[in-house]
Amino acid sequence: MGLIQWGVTLVLFTLAFTYLPRLFAPKQNPFVEGYFHPKFRKVADTLRANIENGKEKGAAFTVYHRGEVVVDMWAGYADEEAGRQWSGDTMFVVFSTTKGIAALTAARMVDKGWLDYKKPVAHYWPGFAQNGKGEITVEQLLGHQGGLVALGGNMTSLREYRDNQEEFTRRLEKVTPLWEPGTAHGYHAITYGFFVDTLVRMADPKHRNITQIFREEIAEPFGIDFHIGLPKSLSHRVARGHFLSDMGTVIASLASWRSFHLFGSTLFLPESITAKAMNVIDLKFNKLNDPEEMSIGQSALLGIGTARSIAKLYSYMAMGGSIKGKQLIKPETWKLVTSSLRTGQDLVLPTLIAEWGRGVAFRELPYPKYKGQKLIGHPGYGGQVGHFDPVNQLSVGYITNYASLYGLWDDPRYLDLEAALYDCLEDYVRGEK
Repeated sequence: MGLIQWGVTLVLFTLAFTYLPRLFAPKQNPFVEGYFHPKFRKVADTLRANIENGKEKGAAFTVYHRGEVVVDMWAGYADEEAGRQWSGDTMFVVFSTTKGIAALTAARMVDKGWLDYKKPVAHYWPGFAQNGKGEITVEQLLGHQGGLVALGGNMTSLREYRDNQEEFTRRLEKVTPLWEPGTAHGYHAITYGFFVDTLVRMADPKHRNITQIFREEIAEPFGIDFHIGLPKSLSHRVARGHFLSDMGTVIASLASWRSFHLFGSTLFLPESITAKAMNVIDLKFNKLNDPEEMSIGQSALLGIGTARSIAKLYSYMAMGGSIKGKQLIKPETWKLVTSSLRTGQDLVLPTLIAEWGRGVAFRELPYPKYKGQKLIGHPGYGGQVGHFDPVNQLSVGYITNYASLYGLWDDPRYLDLEAALYDCLEDYVRGEK
């Protein structure tokens, strides 16, 4: 048997052992619960349809409009094997959606005078100035312009960061940018968390870490059920993650050119900027079902919370920074957060024309009635979404424990819900008047 025949046989056996058992597994009853305003029934019907046809298996979707909940629904199973259904307070790891939450944490620090977007990072963290990084500003670091997408050597575990913080800080200080800072942007997929988290720790008057700053300055005073580093006592509320196998990733990547390019570059072009950015750590997603891993605070990927918490936090941003006299950030800071820094081809994700601000991404709405209007926030691996719409004063949180290969606001499960949401919006607003 030739090499090609062996390869084909191996693929077929892998597919058979991976997917055939699922065909004969007992089916769970579809499950959908929660609240929706009657004007948003189409959103609820869409979520139910996706559960019933198997497109969606476990997720939550929350929408605020002008500071009030109009949709707060959950569906499917948080742990299908155990028969544990999703509930209103089920949490999950939201991966890069955490970056947007960290950006709001930095904005809150700007409000308090602890950070200044225009100042060099080295003003707060002197050791950062080594190897050509001395002029990188806070907003350039937040906006993926620093060229610091790799560490010059890969990690085997996030515990290296947590358990050897001072040593790791010295490692970050020695990193050399891969392009001239400020001249281009490239997605700092993993390293964003290391650099931004160290910056805020250095800038904070009490030298608290990102976990503490977010909890004490935002989560507790605003009632946000979200954590950058989850207390182990809350791990029972987290849905069990179902992640793609290596073979599943190969198959899924064939569905879109963007996914195929990202996967192919990461695997077969190790010297590319894409591979260097994505291979910073040998991250086994299934490890994120471990409470020990979930307890590590890292703002590039380890935020854990409910869909409701994400939508609630962004509802303040949808309303200009304040709701009913309670202020998350000042108007002048809100204007900076909602303004773009750079738009163009991303050096790490070259198939993407990206628009970045101060830690948040911008996406233009695809619906003709809302042409030119933009969403602001951050998507995350597996289909996670958190953002706000400042024109229509909406905020959205979507989380799912059944990860897809999507992570750029392009998951079909989410897009179904978004399309239904904007279909309902005009009628709802008309009824308010």
